[in-house]
Amino acid sequence: MATTDLHFVAGSLQPVKRGVRFLGGDVNDQIQIDAAAVAAKAHAAGTFSAWIMVPDNAGTYTVISFGDANVVEYIQFSVENGKLFASCCDNTTMQWDTNSTNEVIVPHKWHHVALVQDGTRPIFYVDGVKVAHTDTTTTSLGVWGAELGGLDSGSIGAAEITGDAALTNEFKGYMCQVKYWKTALTAAQVKNDYDGKADVATDATNLQNSYDMEYDFIDDGLGADNGTAVGDIIFSDGNEFSSRLTFLETVPLAADNVTIMAEKGVGYAYSILAA
Repeated sequence: MATTDLHFVAGSLQPVKRGVRFLGGDVNDQIQIDAAAVAAKAHAAGTFSAWIMVPDNAGTYTVISFGDANVVEYIQFSVENGKLFASCCDNTTMQWDTNSTNEVIVPHKWHHVALVQDGTRPIFYVDGVKVAHTDTTTTSLGVWGAELGGLDSGSIGAAEITGDAALTNEFKGYMCQVKYWKTALTAAQVKNDYDGKADVATDATNLQNSYDMEYDFIDDGLGADNGTAVGDIIFSDGNEFSSRLTFLETVPLAADNVTIMAEKGVGYAYSILAA
């Protein structure tokens, strides 16, 4: 038996979240939410949040973006090589871009990520905790939708940053519970969102868009801006164990004997190939 005949995969079975899987690599894979971008033009502050799981830290994967189909003007929130990244451009002039100082995203693990713009500067949170940032462009750190009068296109899972309706930096992996508030959440409110605790007062007045993406792209927020899936997007139970099998980028497993078992919330898989 050669060393490549034995495959072993292990990963947590918790949490189990149902959402969508973006295959990545193909052009124009997105959930289109243009009406949400148009509404954001009235907001001087805002918050994006989502649950995500990526297969690697070797790419740029956009969580959500609002853009202009006719000029380079946008807000973008993404994962770049394991770091959170966000940027804002107003009519071809970059206003700010910033990233988390450290790699904060672990592949094959569900993370809650949030970007808060409080009118002063963008702030990152991962799993309910504020993380350090490094700014690259600081022309005007407080700019948000109210200063971007041309916003007319929005995407979950792709970047609207080229000013010609093209999509780039498509997401790869799993995503669910994508939300946009038309206000800056406090640290405590971000933590509540991470914990799954509804902030009734804030949600009732400020949760502009909310897509759980479990079975559809219905917007349960105030905007009622339902999304439209475009490209290779699949509804899926994206737990850690199945994702590792899905994203195992080796020779396909053509096994003649496979054993799968679970113990204390951890999954194991053995694949023994014929000699």
